[in-house]
Formats: sequence, C-alpha cells, structure tokens
Amino acid sequence: MSESRVGSTPTLGNRPAQGGDTADASFSFYVPILRFSLSACPVVLMQLRDRFVFDPGENILFIDLAGLRIETREQVDETRRVVREILESRGRRAYAIVNYEGTEISPEIVDYYGESIKELYDRYSLTTVRYSSSGLTRSVLRYLGAAKDLESNIFATREEALRAIEELKDRSRIVRKFSVRSLLNPRQSLVGKLAIGWLLLLLVLVSGYLIGVIWITREQLGVFRGALAGAVFSLLAAALVSSAIVLVTVIRPLRRIEDLAGHLRLGRLIEPITVNSQDEVGQLANTINEAALQLQQEIERLSGLYHISLMMGTGAEVSQICELLTRKIARLLGAEVCVILLYDESQNCILAQVPAYGMEDQHLASLRFAPEDNSIGSRVFKTGEPYLTNDARQDPLLRGKADGMIREMLAVPLKAGQHMLGTIEVINKTGGFLEEEKRLVTIFAAQAAHLLRNAQLFEQVRESEERYRQIFENAVDGLYRSTPKGELITINPALALMLGYRSPEELASINLLEDLFVDQAAAVRLIDQLADHGQVLDVECDLKRRAGGSMPARLSIRVVTDAADSQVFHLGIVKDITEQKRLSQQLIISERLAVVGELVAGVAHEVRNPLFGITTTLSALARELEDRKPVQPFIDVVMTEVSRLNYLMEQLLEHSRPVRLDPDVSAFRVVIEEVAEEFRAAANVKGVELIIDYPDPKGPRVDRRKMHGVFTNLLENALQHTERGGQIRLISKRQPSISSEVQIEVSDTGAGIALENRHKVFEPFFTTRPNGVGLGLAIVRKTIHDHGGTIGLRSNGDSGTTFVIKLPLS
Repeated sequence: MSESRVGSTPTLGNRPAQGGDTADASFSFYVPILRFSLSACPVVLMQLRDRFVFDPGENILFIDLAGLRIETREQVDETRRVVREILESRGRRAYAIVNYEGTEISPEIVDYYGESIKELYDRYSLTTVRYSSSGLTRSVLRYLGAAKDLESNIFATREEALRAIEELKDRSRIVRKFSVRSLLNPRQSLVGKLAIGWLLLLLVLVSGYLIGVIWITREQLGVFRGALAGAVFSLLAAALVSSAIVLVTVIRPLRRIEDLAGHLRLGRLIEPITVNSQDEVGQLANTINEAALQLQQEIERLSGLYHISLMMGTGAEVSQICELLTRKIARLLGAEVCVILLYDESQNCILAQVPAYGMEDQHLASLRFAPEDNSIGSRVFKTGEPYLTNDARQDPLLRGKADGMIREMLAVPLKAGQHMLGTIEVINKTGGFLEEEKRLVTIFAAQAAHLLRNAQLFEQVRESEERYRQIFENAVDGLYRSTPKGELITINPALALMLGYRSPEELASINLLEDLFVDQAAAVRLIDQLADHGQVLDVECDLKRRAGGSMPARLSIRVVTDAADSQVFHLGIVKDITEQKRLSQQLIISERLAVVGELVAGVAHEVRNPLFGITTTLSALARELEDRKPVQPFIDVVMTEVSRLNYLMEQLLEHSRPVRLDPDVSAFRVVIEEVAEEFRAAANVKGVELIIDYPDPKGPRVDRRKMHGVFTNLLENALQHTERGGQIRLISKRQPSISSEVQIEVSDTGAGIALENRHKVFEPFFTTRPNGVGLGLAIVRKTIHDHGGTIGLRSNGDSGTTFVIKLPLS
C-alpha cells in the first residue's frame, strides 16, 4: 500500500491509537445557548500539521484534534490550509476520521469553526466521521451538525468510526472502474454480449467457406472468396459501429445511472444525468433523474426533520432556530427567500426574526405588521391555514404591496398545540410553488413550532434566572440557602462581605449554625422555631466575623421544599444591624445626656455666678487684711475649692454643649504626635514604656482640640493605672474587611477594670477615684460619637485594659 505522510502514517487494519483515545473527555464548546466544560485533559504537544495523516491507499484523512485548544481564527485558517494542501493535489474527494477527545473550542470562534468545517466538507469530503468518548461532546457535535448542515456521523470510539468508514466504502463499491477487459466481458457488458454474437456469425461464415471450398468449382471459388471477404469486412464494420453505438448511447448512460445510484445509496449530493436522446435509454435516464431528485428532496426533508429533532431540548436560541429552518426550507424548495415571523404579545405585532435566508438584517427590521392588517401573514396567523400564490400581481393581498419584488409566496402557520406563534413565509421560486411543497413546508412548520415554543420558554426562563441572579448577587442584605443542618449551599456576595470573606466560595464549607453563631443556644432555639412554625422573622443574634469579633445581625428564615426532588432547604436573609445598634445606643445616650445636659447647664449657670462672687470677695478680702499670714492658709483652701468647682462647671458645660466641630484631615496625626510628646516625659519618670504606632499618613478628619482631649484623657488614665515596668500602647490599623474606617487602640498593662464596672465607665459621674469627677470617659465617648465613630473596651481582669476607637475616614 502506498502511503503519503503528514505526520505518522497509520494502516487501516491496525492503526495506532490517536492522541487522547484513552484520556478522559474534556470538551468546552459554545453555541450561544450551550456551554459544556468537562474535566481537564492534557494537551497533546504537537505541531498542527502533524495532526493530519493521509492514507492514499484507503483514501482516508485522519485528523487528530485530541487535547487541542482552538482559540483563534488563525488556527482554524491553518487547519483549512493543511486540508487543502493534502487533498487538492490528489484531485478527488476523501473520507475523513476526526478525533475530538479533549478538544476545546473558544466560544468566540465556534461559528467560524462550524462554517469552515462546512466549506471543507462540501469541497473535499466523501464522508466525515467524528468520535469522542464524552457524551456531552457528542451532543454538541450533533448540535453543530444541525446548525451548519453537516453529517451526524458521530461515534463514541475510534473503532466504531473505522467500522462506519469500512461499511460506507463497501456500499460504494457498486461503482466499477471502466476497463477494456470489463468492456469485453459478456457477463459485465452489452458490448461483450454483442461481440459473442458477431463472433458466432464470423464462425458461421468461416464454416460456410470451408464447406464451399469442398463443393464449389475452381472457377466459382474466386467469386466465392471475394463475396466471403466482403461479408467478413461488413460484419466487422457492423460490429464496430454497433459496439460504438451501444457504448455511447447505452453503456455510458447506464454507467452514469449506476454512479447516480451509488451516490444515492451513500446519501451524497447528486447531479442529474445529462442525456440528449429521447430513446428508451434517454427516457430511462430522465425517469431515474426525476426519481433521484425526488428521493433527494425526501432525504433533505428527513434530514431537516432530524436536525430539528436534534435541537429539541438543547435550549437553542430563537435566532439559531430561525437560521437553520429558513436555510433548510429555502434549499429544499429552491426558493430565493425564507423568513420566520413571530408574534410579540407586548407589542401586539408580528415581527420578522433575524436572521433569515436571502434577506438582509436591516430589511427584516421593517418587516412587521399587526394581526388585524390585511396581509398574507395576518391572514395565516388568524386562520391557521396555509396560503399559496404564484402570481403576486393578481393576488388581492399582495397586489400593489410588493413593488415587483415578490413573484410567488407560500405562507404556513407556526402553531404549537393551541398556541399560535407566527408564520413561515417562503418567497420567489422559479416555476412557482406546488401543493406538495405546501404540504411539505406545513410538516416542517408543525415540528418547528414546538422547537420555537421551547426556545421562547427557554429564553423566558433564562431572562427570569438572570433577573433573580442580579437581585441575588446585588442585594445589599445577605442572602443564603442552606440545608436544615445549617450547611451553606448558596451565598450571595453581600453576606460574604459583611462577614469578612473575599468571595462566597470561601463560605461554601462553613456551617451556619455551628461555625457562625456566637451563641450556640440561640442557634438551637432558632432551629426549634423553624421546626415548629416553618419560618422565623427578625431574630437578632451575633455572627462571627472571619477576622475575629462578632457582627450583630437580624435573621429572617423560611423553610422551603424543592418541587423537583422534594428536598428541604432553608432560605435566609441576614441584615447587618451594627450601624442600627450603634445609632440606637447613641440615641439612648443622647436622650439621657440631653436631660442631664439641660439640668447641668442650668445648675452650672446658677453655680458659676456665686462662685464668681466668692472669688472676687476673697480677692478683695485678701487685699484689705494687712496682716494676712494667719488667715492666708484658710483663704488658699477656699480659693482651691472654688477653682475645683469652676473646673467641674467647665466639665459639665463641655459635656452638655451642642457639638461644634472643626475637622481637618491633617489634625489626627498632629494630635497623636502632640499627646505622645506631652506624656513621654511623665512615662519615663514613672518607668513605663510608651509605644506609639501610627503608620497611616492619612487619617480621619477630626477636630484637633476635642480629639486632643480624648487621647489626653485615655493616656492619663492608662499612665495612672500602670505600674513601673509596664507598657502603654497607642496603635492605629486598618481593618481588611472594612476599608472605610480606621481603628485606634489605647492599651495598658495595668490593673484592668472590674467586670461589674465595665458597663459603667462611660456613664457620667461614674468614677473609682477618691477625688474624681466621673466625666472624663463620658466626654471621650461623646466626642467620638460626635465624629461618627464608636468606642468600646476590652479588659481581662489583672492583665490590663484596651480602649478600641473606630472612626470613619470620610
């Protein structure tokens, strides 16, 4: 067997396995409605040309696309170039076997790839078979075949593909090659049979000559020989002429008929036999032509119905179905134009669908009419009956409307059950449309209507899913679906973000009840309520954040049952009520402080006036007394207490005054630097280490004077309660999960705050100092709240205290 190498060369009986034959199938393919992505398959590293192997003895082109990623048009063009290079020089069509194991085709070029396959098939292929062990891959290949009018010879294994080629080759062997030997063989040729007849006549003449030699006289022998020679020459001439006539007028047409029959058996496109004679052979050829064309039309009809059935249930888009149907019907009938029009209920209008066969998209946009219009489409849509006209100029529904562009028209309804979808209109066919063609298109339309109806329902489902997906993914509140045991199945981005996770996928392995609830008893109560009532509304609880700490949340959960498989799920809404809690707390404090503030403002005003009088009187008394030494200590005591009362009044007024802030973005760093400088000397004297860590160059906008009071108060308290050798830290840091705020911590290693006092430290007039006023931390909290922030504390008994301040950056 002679072989032509393009890469390694196989033999038909014992071919080496193509790359990827045993690999797990992985095929990623896209037709606007489908995308299949299976397990990854190792890409076979070889040059594209090495994937094409032609066996000239068997006339088969092996194409190995196993593990190949086809991502660009240039790759597709290179594939076409290689096929042309291999087959064009041989001047004949060939069989092809294509291995699609693990092939991936980019969604952006899938249409271009399908068109290229169709071009190569029409030009070079006798038959092309494809194989892949992946059922999804085979489904997509069948769909591509339906969309691009390709053969659906798709198999699971290489052996099945080879066997299919062998069967096709066996069926095609009815076409015999012409040779002199076969021409003279009486069992294979009419010329051979005629040759036997002429040989028998020649034997008769020879026998007559031999007998004549015996019985005829010598004088008559010459004449007899001449007559006999003339008879022999006449016989040979008649034999040659009759053989030539039989060869040209009978055998060659019959051979063409035989070729035609072979093409019909293989399901290939046929070309009618050209016979100019009107004799019996010509009539037979014409009859065969008509039968073959009718059979091919029937094959086309069945092929169209088969391709429609392939698209059933695939989720094909309306535009794809319209492209396939209009092309099929127009080619089947030999029409110039085919258009599908569908009713749009929202517009109460019947609209031409894009694309259509034989009409530009921009022209289709203007092709629309109302159901009540006086047109062929409206009539077919309302009556549900097909309409055929072969003379548009005389037709009452078309006269004067088509401007000569429409000569003939066939319109049939698209009806799925009792639901009228629209119409199919086939326009302009040489010779006009036949009643049989109307019946044929009606059959197509009946199948196509169900396909289009399914496509419309698919699109409605996709639009609905897209709307709900957008709501789910863009909701401000957290949404989730979980099992009754709390295993999270679906989580929206908002829930992941509020709990400090980068993406919902990070929450996929987390149990809501066991891993996220701070109080497990609350989780148990929640499950009990769901079991009893099927839903819970606005239940408040604390959920754990990923970075530590907790988030106050409000949960509403409902128990639902999936209608498809009767599985029970919990659908929940999670609201982050951190801000609500803060505002609620601030509101409570503000209400308390408003009452206290009014009282304090009045008291302070009434007290400061007498204090001023006392101070003035004491000063005057001191000047009047000449000998002040005996009474000076008493005067100093009074003046000290008066000053202390004045300071107390200042504190009270500071606490009760309305907020007046003068924020500055640079003030925060300046405040920290000033306070650190003020307390560093005192810390060194006491033997306490003071650590300031504020790396962020840009802080929140704060009032310099008021924020200075905040840190002065906190550091003064920390220094007072920290023993020698201790440590005080003032640090600032950003929370990864909350980029809009800055967190400042002031911590010490002092005695800490007793558990029973921790909830009181920010209340006005609470103090543990003998001479304390109890307004310092109350003013600190008010200042922080005035800046839109929060303050809290952590204390572990004897291990010190940490005040945590959170301030918004804007």
